[in-house]
Amino acid sequence: MIRVDPAALLADLDADQRRAVTCESSLVAVIAGAGSGKTRVLTRRAAYRIATESADARHTLVLTFTREAAGELRRRLAGLGVHDQITAGTFHSIANQLLRQRWADLDQAPRTVVDDRARIIGGLRAFTSRASHHDLAGVVDAIGVATSRGLTPQAYVRAVRNNELRSLHEPEFVAEVLAAYTEEKRARRIVDLDDLIGLTIDAARRDDAFADQLRWRFRHVLVDEAQDLNPLQHRFLDVLRTGRDDLYLVGDPAQAIYGFTGSDPTLLVDVADRFPGVEIVRLPVNHRCTPQVVEIGRAVLAAAEVDTAIESARGDGPSVRVRSHDDETAEAAAVASAIAGDDPTLLRNGNVAVLARTHATLAPVRAALATAGIAMRTRVDGAGSEIGPLLDEAYRMREPEVLRRWIRDQHDLAEGDDDPHRAVALAANDFLRTHPTGDGAAFRAWVTSTDPFGTAEPGVELLTFHAAKGREWHTVHLVGCETSLVPHRSATTAALKTEEARLFYVAVTRATDRLSVHWAERRNGYQRRRTPLLDAFAPGEPVVLPPPTELVGTAISPRESALERLRAWRADAARANGLLPDALVTDNVLSQIATHRPNSPDELDRLTGLGPITSRRLFDGIERALQ
Repeated sequence: MIRVDPAALLADLDADQRRAVTCESSLVAVIAGAGSGKTRVLTRRAAYRIATESADARHTLVLTFTREAAGELRRRLAGLGVHDQITAGTFHSIANQLLRQRWADLDQAPRTVVDDRARIIGGLRAFTSRASHHDLAGVVDAIGVATSRGLTPQAYVRAVRNNELRSLHEPEFVAEVLAAYTEEKRARRIVDLDDLIGLTIDAARRDDAFADQLRWRFRHVLVDEAQDLNPLQHRFLDVLRTGRDDLYLVGDPAQAIYGFTGSDPTLLVDVADRFPGVEIVRLPVNHRCTPQVVEIGRAVLAAAEVDTAIESARGDGPSVRVRSHDDETAEAAAVASAIAGDDPTLLRNGNVAVLARTHATLAPVRAALATAGIAMRTRVDGAGSEIGPLLDEAYRMREPEVLRRWIRDQHDLAEGDDDPHRAVALAANDFLRTHPTGDGAAFRAWVTSTDPFGTAEPGVELLTFHAAKGREWHTVHLVGCETSLVPHRSATTAALKTEEARLFYVAVTRATDRLSVHWAERRNGYQRRRTPLLDAFAPGEPVVLPPPTELVGTAISPRESALERLRAWRADAARANGLLPDALVTDNVLSQIATHRPNSPDELDRLTGLGPITSRRLFDGIERALQ
């Protein structure tokens, strides 16, 4: 049973977020702009409906796209008091669970799930006979697009011929390999990840009892990152919602950047046609970025004729700098020089990033940073240390109960407080306290994001635009922002060029406070021009939203004052660690701290259940905020 007052779930939301959480309709699409709190709204919606008894936690399903995102959703829901009552997972993992149960019920042997298409496809005669003319990775990607859209070999050829899909390979060749791959899987009784969703859909269509069972079990469905849905996943949702339109979609079409994997953002853009009667709620307020960053993001989308109405709720920040350089070497040197002159605290906290469209573009920057003696941020797992091998063991635990048994074994093996067995066991206990259904893979993601052993090396992070999605930094340098890279030369159609604009928008909005955009007049010896996606950008006076009228002139109690200071601490600490604020400490935990004011790490742990390691790590900052 949820332990949170419904009003507490709404206390720190803006008016648009509150409407998204409380709207009475059961069929809702939330168009959530960058920095508008989409994950907060999704988890609050689930908890609010359960708290108000308009939904049953045991029959609620939250879907997302990666194990890491699913783990984060479970952690946030647990922080809201929902714990393990809600089912949260990826489309593939949920489909896998459903199929395995069905195979068991029918007394059928389960099929082996493979996640390495390249190994199987690379060994097929249909591919090897002409391998010299085709790259394996490209063919595997093409087959991935076909399967994510549920296309047969013949349908794939038609889609390419009708310009519905782009193919870098002869469509007939891809179709031939796809047919051979399908037959190979059938003969070996194996399936890949996309097959799991397709097989679940087929089973529901053939077996009414199975379909009814699915709809009885999952009566309330919520979907995160809905702009990344592909047609196969949409059909899966159609199966679940048939006869009961209880569906909550959250996403941002302006951040749809995975068309190459088969996702189709038009399914969310045209949501009113796709789901008749849907209530659309828009979150137009960016709480993360300064008005200057939001302004250049809006200009990038305008240059590609992508609609957005996002505004910043933050105070004024420094102007965005757009700088040209003679070549890639001069660009890299300028970036290194600018970072060397930054506040060293930002570097120590990993709050500076350099982003580029491709890995190759980052190479000169990496060399310039090394020459300047500037550390580059990397994550280490303690390889070669005593902790590293233990973590590798923990990561292999495939079920929560298996992980719990392993933890008990580590406690038995520990010979003292400083023993690495004890250290890893305590960290894993902390993880399971907020991720009760988490396995070893989810524990790996948690270790990477929280760094419980202090193994995160400080410095600048260098990432591609795609890899930066979902992250944020105080200071961001974008490099290579010129023709042939932004948009990338491979974007030969209008749809692909628009996706490149959305990708650049994602990169721009990773900066919370300070953004510099760099481009080279010559790169690799070739003449370049500044990206046309900046043509609509003219630095000027950005729009800043006024504070909500209900907050103006309102007296603040000591508890509310403490809560505001705690929120400010959390925002700084989250940025320093490359996390979203809710991922560090939830609002409910902050509220408990502001009310009870713990005096020691142990007291903080008893009050909040954060765990001993996390409590020790956070206590000093919390104590300073409460003074």
